[in-house]
Amino acid sequence: LALVPAGSFVMGRADGPGDERPAAAVAIDQPFWMGTLEVTNAQYAQFDPAHDSGFIDQHNKDHTMPGYSVQDPAFPVIRISWDQASAFCAWLSEKTGELCALPTEAQWEWACRAGSAEPFWYGGMDTDFGPCANLADASIKRLAVAGINPQPIANPSPFEDFLPKDARFDDGERIETATGKYQPSPWGLFDMHGNVAEWTSSEFRPYPYVATDGRENPDAAGRRVVRGGSWFDRPKRATASFRLAYERWQPVYNVGFRVVIPAAQTGKLAMR
Repeated sequence: LALVPAGSFVMGRADGPGDERPAAAVAIDQPFWMGTLEVTNAQYAQFDPAHDSGFIDQHNKDHTMPGYSVQDPAFPVIRISWDQASAFCAWLSEKTGELCALPTEAQWEWACRAGSAEPFWYGGMDTDFGPCANLADASIKRLAVAGINPQPIANPSPFEDFLPKDARFDDGERIETATGKYQPSPWGLFDMHGNVAEWTSSEFRPYPYVATDGRENPDAAGRRVVRGGSWFDRPKRATASFRLAYERWQPVYNVGFRVVIPAAQTGKLAMR
């Protein structure tokens, strides 16, 4: 866990999509601890040994495998619904004596920004994200494969290599990868942009963000907000302010989560 300080920031983006507006000042009144990494398959297996993160499809028929496995113990767990992520947090709270939870939208964005007002903690939309984030980049073309035991096509056509990407940069990974591979933010957090997107505790509601308006009610039936983008997303879908929403029961192929605990707690949680 890394300690995220209290502070205030402008949440959202004045020139962003409609669900990011209006941008407004939000205060984080209390510091909190946040997992430096997304929860991994190995960690989640302590809660649910039967869970299987599965495979990522290739752009061709594979006669030997269902695709690329994302079951590596060090990979972030995916295909986890909001309800499952919340249940994990409740289990972890009981197991450790720490008050573990999903971050609110405001906590997540504040932590992601790490003091920066730019779209990413490492810079702007034209910054080379290769050293810092696993996003849709030049390497994603390696999903275009051929053969009985499919291998990447050297020069795929647009019909074979059709995923939207920012091909100016190369982060070296075609799909999700082990947590902590890229550079951490100034606040010691890894993969806040990319790798897998992350559940927050918040119900998807219009801005401005108001924590007391019911959006943090765990029993609310509405869709829940996902943040951060994934290996499948171009930079514009992985900024600190970009919002997506899924049903709370919905497991998603590129969505995982990380945990927070109040700073009043010891902050010595270790999931091994």
